[in-house]
Amino acid sequence: MARKTIIFLSLIYSAVALYAQDQTVSQKWSYNTAYLMPAGKWESGIFQPFRYGVNKKTEVYTNVLMLPLIPSAGVKIALGTKKDFIIASQHSLSVPTPFLNFMSREGIGGLISPEYSYSFILSVNNSLIVSRKISPSVLASAYAGFVFALRADKPDSQSTIDLPLFYPRMAHYYEGTSIRLGGTVKGSLNEKWLYEEGVQVFIITRPENNFFFENTGTIMWAVGNSFRIRGGYVLAYGKYPYVNPKWQLWPTLDFVFGGK
Repeated sequence: MARKTIIFLSLIYSAVALYAQDQTVSQKWSYNTAYLMPAGKWESGIFQPFRYGVNKKTEVYTNVLMLPLIPSAGVKIALGTKKDFIIASQHSLSVPTPFLNFMSREGIGGLISPEYSYSFILSVNNSLIVSRKISPSVLASAYAGFVFALRADKPDSQSTIDLPLFYPRMAHYYEGTSIRLGGTVKGSLNEKWLYEEGVQVFIITRPENNFFFENTGTIMWAVGNSFRIRGGYVLAYGKYPYVNPKWQLWPTLDFVFGGK
């Protein structure tokens, strides 16, 4: 009798633990997946955008800290579920012109020569993202999208910020369309610690300096229900006009706030 009771309680505990891990992945780290923020809930990081769940079908997002320099707004729309695949689309608009003109100066913070100035640029981003739970504690996602720019005047090709992370995300301001493909795997080690491993490819529709690759790894500590710390790395590859080497390793750190 005692043995049966122990086995029964062990099974109940295992089920609860697996459910808790599943909730940890899908609810505490839905960024970069097809899952939306719950209606009425929000979260925001220093680098991660502010996200707000409008309803079960709609999430809106923007980067609050960068709004004065890069006015932007985006929406994620739930498209339903097919054969255990969660599907959503993302659409955003941003105006990087104030940021580029701010960086075009001498001294601290100046990443662009002050001889350059920028006219109005509107960046348009559209993508489709698909997620699927491949085990109770592991969530896989893949996405494909494209980004293009509407420009008043074409910027000078020598006025780029030739650094990993910056250059591939800004290339379409100058020429071509940016085709973006990627995938991530998120998982939970326990209720407090989660991980993410991902890859991302940027293909720019132009003759040169048109392929970039990033491998990212992140560990997240869920300090509480409304505070998480994320840290990791970005291993970036690309051919830049004036900067070497092609491979570079960058650290990452972010603090995410928001209720669940």
